[in-house]
Amino acid sequence: MRNFLSQARPSPSPERSPSLRREGLNRPAGARARAPVLLARSLLRHRAFSLGGLPVADRVGALQAQLLAWQPFVDSLVLVDLHGEQAQAYALPRELVSSAGLRPELLWPESLCHTALTDGLHLLQCMEGVEGQYWQGGVLLASRWWAAAPSLEDWQAFARQSRAPASSHAAAALPEVQALPWQRPLRQPRPAEQLGRAAAGQERLLVGAGALLLLVFSSMTARAAWDAYQAREQAQSTVAQLRQDVTPLLAARDKALAAADQSAALLAQLRAPQPLEVLEELGRLLPKGSTVKEFDLNQLTVRVALELPAEVSRAQVITGLESGAWFTQISEVKDGGGGGGARSGISLEMKLAAAQPPARQQQQGADAGLSRGAADMPAPPPGIDVQVPTPKQPGAKKT
Repeated sequence: MRNFLSQARPSPSPERSPSLRREGLNRPAGARARAPVLLARSLLRHRAFSLGGLPVADRVGALQAQLLAWQPFVDSLVLVDLHGEQAQAYALPRELVSSAGLRPELLWPESLCHTALTDGLHLLQCMEGVEGQYWQGGVLLASRWWAAAPSLEDWQAFARQSRAPASSHAAAALPEVQALPWQRPLRQPRPAEQLGRAAAGQERLLVGAGALLLLVFSSMTARAAWDAYQAREQAQSTVAQLRQDVTPLLAARDKALAAADQSAALLAQLRAPQPLEVLEELGRLLPKGSTVKEFDLNQLTVRVALELPAEVSRAQVITGLESGAWFTQISEVKDGGGGGGARSGISLEMKLAAAQPPARQQQQGADAGLSRGAADMPAPPPGIDVQVPTPKQPGAKKT
């Protein structure tokens, strides 16, 4: 965009632009007061400086040191066109500029107001006199001014003093004078004393850009930290609200678990064998005239001491108990004391097949009740003498 704007502006020319020549300042009518001033090649001394091989940060300092050593006038004003590894320097007496009231930053050497030429030697028409130039790789390496066209000897001497190859010196015939079109310089030449300030300005610009990047990064980091803090606060608020909402549910769950434990304990008690049911089943299955002298119930293990009539055998008792399908694994315990006279005693130990007698299980399957009605209870066999002793606690010994 900058190059486009510079090309869009009117090109300088000696007819329209102010120019400083040997006879003084020439300002055409209508020229702007702050318009750039063309410097005639007749007032200037030229030198090219190569800064190749030097770090970019050291090029300005090295160029300034070489410019201090190159002083073609007592008090020189040097204008520099620095581009990459090459620098073009044009010097003129400072008093010429100060006496004409010109600003150094608005001075354009006329050699910079033409396009770059092809490699080799060229002879150009100037505002005053002619200029010999040697170009190599798009860079002006040598320049010399004559008030009139030089002789062949002077031209060949310039060819030898320039950096042209030695093979072209002898064949350096005097070329025709070229008149090149005018154009704005590709870069604004700077006074030599402003090179350091320009570098310092670039350094300040770089420092400012770095500070701006640091500020942007810090702002982004602070923003991310603030977003993280807000997200954390929001998460904590959500967790607190969830805890408040869940507290009644947790209390209800704890209450339900406690009720479930109580129900499990109650069911365990209901599912445990009941002593009265065991005694009732014994009274139903024992032979007539049998008497239960002792009774011990421990979970599903039953231990009884019976007194039997004389005509009842032990085998009949065991067979009768097994016929009810509730008493299993019946065995005789040899610690029972025998009765006297016509009655005999027997001690038995047996296992219950279930927590409830078969008749009770069938009734629960029909009506799912927890109690048994009086109509469902079978009447004890007539004539059987069943004495119901006090049930012994589990593990209690016989007295």
